[in-house]
Amino acid sequence: MNDTNMLKEIREISALENCINKNKEVIPAIAEEIKEFNPKNIMIVARGTSTHGGIFGKYFLELHYKKPVEMADPSIFTVYDKNLDLSNTVVIAISQSGKGYDVSTVLKKAKESGAYTMAITNNPNSLVAEATDKHIFNEIGEAKSGAATKGFTTTLYILTKLALYLSDEEDNFDDDKYLEAIKKGLNHYDSVKIMAKELVNMEMGFSISRGYSYSIAKEFALKLMETILVPVISFKASEFCHGPLACTSSKYPVILFAIDSNTNSDIKKIVTYLKDTEAKTYVITNDEEIANISDRAILIDEKISIYAYYEAVIIMQLLSSEMAFIKGTYQDHVPILRNRTNTF
Repeated sequence: MNDTNMLKEIREISALENCINKNKEVIPAIAEEIKEFNPKNIMIVARGTSTHGGIFGKYFLELHYKKPVEMADPSIFTVYDKNLDLSNTVVIAISQSGKGYDVSTVLKKAKESGAYTMAITNNPNSLVAEATDKHIFNEIGEAKSGAATKGFTTTLYILTKLALYLSDEEDNFDDDKYLEAIKKGLNHYDSVKIMAKELVNMEMGFSISRGYSYSIAKEFALKLMETILVPVISFKASEFCHGPLACTSSKYPVILFAIDSNTNSDIKKIVTYLKDTEAKTYVITNDEEIANISDRAILIDEKISIYAYYEAVIIMQLLSSEMAFIKGTYQDHVPILRNRTNTF
């Protein structure tokens, strides 16, 4: 029986509910301040899993708030000790532990250049929290697993709400439907077990998606690398055919996420192309046609893309957890990573 902290935290609905309840007034208040600041652009600074949350935030903020968003390279601020003109910029830092020296350094220098700074973190007494103007805390309690799950899910929620409040579209996202999507994802556990058994002996693989779903593909690749200790390379579907497709074969499975009506047709193309390389395709999708042409699929009922996205996030997390459980590797703390994940 899989009784790891990772699986327990994926299933911890109460943590997600706490994040919602504690931030009902915080997120709209910060959104109002940002609208008053009226930035020309937004910069997101993060590392690891938080970066993948930031990738989602970049897409979702640009789609709804319609301001350009870039992912910061902290080395400009730390290694090269430089600063940028961020006087018309909102800088959003994402760090669950809040311990990242590089992330906090970017915040401090951004404030010096006149930026509006805010942080999403689960630690109110951290370097990152103390370096910023405003905070949004995940409010999820202690995370015991080395592989982040509930912190990632709540970060996505916070960024979703922030983008919609900034664009005055908050009525287009329902918290109850969000929680329902999470629970639907958990209900796919039996299907996840079947897929996990087929994938667990992979020696290398690819993780593919497009649009804001690309954040799931990136996170899944990281999760497998840190839990089953196998290299997995993530690509946007739009870039996969520019070379990487050539090295696929029956040896290396391809996991694809097709849950966005705007990008599903592109994922379908990739699945079709892969038939010529004999690579096995494993798809998490809400498109029945894509499910039917893949080698193995988990079919999501939800057709509204944003809720399907959250359902897929949970399936992705369950799949990495179950693969590690079957393989007998490290869902919770990989020895080589212990005390080495603070960013620099």
